[in-house]
Amino acid sequence: MNPEEALRPLPEPYHRHFARILELAEPDERIRGLWLSGSLARGTADAGSDLDLVLAIDDDRFDEFIDAWRDWLARITPTLVAKAIPNSRLIFYALAEDICRIDAVIEPVSQVSTSWHRTRVPVIDRDGLTATLPAAEPGPGPDLTKINLLIEEFWRIQSIFPAMINDRKDLLCALSGVQASGTMLYDLFVETNQPLPPMGIKQFAARLQPEQSAVLLGLPAVAPERDLLIRADLAVCEAMATAGRAAAERVGAEYPERIADAVRAHHRATLQAV
Repeated sequence: MNPEEALRPLPEPYHRHFARILELAEPDERIRGLWLSGSLARGTADAGSDLDLVLAIDDDRFDEFIDAWRDWLARITPTLVAKAIPNSRLIFYALAEDICRIDAVIEPVSQVSTSWHRTRVPVIDRDGLTATLPAAEPGPGPDLTKINLLIEEFWRIQSIFPAMINDRKDLLCALSGVQASGTMLYDLFVETNQPLPPMGIKQFAARLQPEQSAVLLGLPAVAPERDLLIRADLAVCEAMATAGRAAAERVGAEYPERIADAVRAHHRATLQAV
């Protein structure tokens, strides 16, 4: 795949930014390599994708480039947000004034051969660095410890729900609990599907099997009203007890029967929707 093909799914303003990046990078001998990465390199980009870049900088000029990355970005486009990832001098993300998103990983040339960012489309490669990239490796399979902790935490949070809605009448707390429970069920599904192919953080449905998506999309709408909260909470508990349990057992995780049964019995005794 060439850069033109990789960039084709992005809206037109991104192409203008990329042209400006090339205009700055091609004569800049500090930049020894420039690649497209992320969904652009994987061939899965769409109109919601970012302009993901990897730059390899000459080791002797690396600190100089990093210290002035904001100036380099400002020459590309005015921005509304431009920040480095916390505790990292090597990664920045930016939101341009035209609402285009530009993310960049900046590496010294000496670290390209050990980079975690392995899937790339070369744009500039002055020194044949692409050939030194390590092959992509599949991720680990399901983490059974994480799966068990997710399920136990789900039911621990659920044990508090009746007191929040019946006694404290704290609808915001109850709402938060329902939403958190749905998120934990999602996280459980995702973990049981490991290893997943590399994908961006905004691709939620792509991490799920179709039947898992159907379970989550079928949960009732939730709002800070007592009866709606109870119905939504009982529904997410039923989903965990059936689809969540099936997903966990499919990968060999042990379902925590005692806590799940005890909490569901407590719900039956204390929760009634009008």
